[in-house]
Amino acid sequence: MPESDEPAQLPFWFSGGFALPTKSIGGILSIQGVMQMIATLVFFPMVQRRLGTLTTYRLVVLTYPLLYIIVPYLTLVPVSFRMPAIYAILVWKVTAQAFAFPSNNIMLANATPKRALGTFNGISSSAASFARALGPTLSGLLQAAGLGRHVLGLPWWANALVAVIGAVISLCMVEQKRVSSDSEKQAPEEEDYTPVSSTISPEINASLVAAENSNAPTNEMYSRPSSSLLVRPSLDVRRDTRRSSKGYFLD
Repeated sequence: MPESDEPAQLPFWFSGGFALPTKSIGGILSIQGVMQMIATLVFFPMVQRRLGTLTTYRLVVLTYPLLYIIVPYLTLVPVSFRMPAIYAILVWKVTAQAFAFPSNNIMLANATPKRALGTFNGISSSAASFARALGPTLSGLLQAAGLGRHVLGLPWWANALVAVIGAVISLCMVEQKRVSSDSEKQAPEEEDYTPVSSTISPEINASLVAAENSNAPTNEMYSRPSSSLLVRPSLDVRRDTRRSSKGYFLD
């Protein structure tokens, strides 16, 4: 956007751009991508582990309104300080974005039951895509209306208002741990099993019971066997009988 020759009437009536060539704009976008990767992969995990997810989210969301308010005034910065100011704002914006979106996704995953996680992620992605499609359209209309009245910051200040609403909502948020659905909270059911005695004929079962009773000690102080080896032979016989009833052949 070309620079404006009209004098600014602060605080709201001013217009104009930076008149940057395409090469400079491409370089700024490339640097933005590199900073985005570094902030997401390096700095976000460290800050999130130290402060927590919700605190990290609030830390950046509360700065978004101020960021959107300041950006239009960059056109009033002297030429010699313009590029450093642009990169400073770019670092601020990229860092806030790199901290806000992962924190939002983490909190959404923690607050969603596992069985509904795919549904909620789909709704979240759809809402984000809808906002990306609707946002530029509305911002473009606001920018056209603002430039007609020499108010360059109109779309930015409208975004600042939306960011204020989001910041207030973030103050009411509560971080939750992993939530499971009611069915997931229930204890796992025991595996179905068939009693061994039901697979043994009554004659064999009676003989096994008699054998176990004959091995049981008569003294009360020895009523509880000190080792499972005392009942192991009878258990082996039951197990072998059960396998035979299922069609297996023993060697």
